Amino acid sequence: MTISAVIILAAGKSKRMKTNRSKLLHELLGRPMIFYPLSLSQKLKPKKIVLVVNRESNDLRASLSGEKVEFAIQKEPRGTADAVKSALPFLKGLRGSALILYGDDPLLTLPTISRLLRIHQKTRSSLSLLTALYLEPPAFGRIIRDGRERIRAIVEEADATADQRQIKEVNAGVYCVEIGFLRRALAEIGTDNRQKEFYLTDLVEKAFRRNLLISTYTTPDFSETLGVNSRLELVRAQNVLQKKINQQWMADGVTIENPSQVFISPEVKIGLDTVIETGARLLGNTRIGKNCWIQAGARIVDSALGDEVVVRQNSVIEQSRIKSGANIGPMARVRPGSVVGEKVRIGNFVELKKTSIGAKSAASHLTYLGDAVIGRNVNIGAGTITCNYDGFKKYRTIIGDDVFVGSDSQLVAPVKVGKRAYIASGSTVTHNVPQDALVIARSRQVIKPGWAKARKGQKVKKPKGKKAGKQ
Repeated sequence: MTISAVIILAAGKSKRMKTNRSKLLHELLGRPMIFYPLSLSQKLKPKKIVLVVNRESNDLRASLSGEKVEFAIQKEPRGTADAVKSALPFLKGLRGSALILYGDDPLLTLPTISRLLRIHQKTRSSLSLLTALYLEPPAFGRIIRDGRERIRAIVEEADATADQRQIKEVNAGVYCVEIGFLRRALAEIGTDNRQKEFYLTDLVEKAFRRNLLISTYTTPDFSETLGVNSRLELVRAQNVLQKKINQQWMADGVTIENPSQVFISPEVKIGLDTVIETGARLLGNTRIGKNCWIQAGARIVDSALGDEVVVRQNSVIEQSRIKSGANIGPMARVRPGSVVGEKVRIGNFVELKKTSIGAKSAASHLTYLGDAVIGRNVNIGAGTITCNYDGFKKYRTIIGDDVFVGSDSQLVAPVKVGKRAYIASGSTVTHNVPQDALVIARSRQVIKPGWAKARKGQKVKKPKGKKAGKQ
């Protein structure tokens, strides 16, 4: 199964979405809508992917700057056939078939498109299209067939008669077409319709009149053909996608406590016997190991978790790696670039940023560790801070194995703490600490009896016995 090119139509003005940015950048399960048809296209491995955009699509083009896609500009909104015509210069020299998709159809699946392409190639059709059956058809074009059940035309909703609107088979907006025929047919399409636009659906009539073979594949799941033109339809599409993904993971041995309230991106991978509680969000290219426990409200983005990891309530993990047996949260934040070792404990209100923590270490509460390398079996006391930023540059803190850091300590980077060192609570460490050393970096406590009364102008009785002062 080969395809020469994929053309994705993305030049719409997003009027019904009522947004200042491209509607295709609005997200479903953590991914912009455009990435769904684009990802599907990439899996087909075509020679070219051409995205048709309008003149104002700078945000859309910027979001895809790292993708292998070429941009064709539709100068004026003159209809879908005109949009495809804008892509023809990018197909110069290509032969074979082109697949045409819409950027606002995020629910199409690879198996469905693959079946359409196989039918197209097996029958050697000039044109093949995807259709769907609806009990109550939406405002889609109706499939018109002749007495021999051959498709002969598509009539748009706006141009359909009352009888034609009763037809249950609709056009899904997906076409596989021979490039040579596409060029010839687009040159002949006019604007003889109520919208005065160049309709891509007229390809069917052009092929029928030439007595060319036209094939169709009717998807058994009409929900794949649901497009997105409003925020309500965006939520509807996300619910459909969410339900399919969650059902598949439950069938594969993952426990999802409340499937309607768990969000899992399509690329996420989850190991056997993992439990996911209500409100969890697993997004991007996240990988979850076996026997993990993802508690309520956790958010994990583009991260890898080993086996038997516990992520407690309302914790956030982004672009980081959590090794097997680690315990995160509740209400912890692991920021990008962090590595949490095996059986590490990251407790409540602990924040990591570009920090690596060795096996069996613990930062149990109320701590910020930024730009740090921390060894094995290290204890980080409550209130500890690595002071990594001086207002101009960021510096690294390095803590060796088996170090004990007492509560409310500050380590002013750049600084190194040797193995087995002990930092007394309340210390501010500004110089390197040798291994096996005890460091105490506090100011001496000063007591001034009666200071509060004296401040208010009241008389203060002098204490009897030992003189007041430093103690």
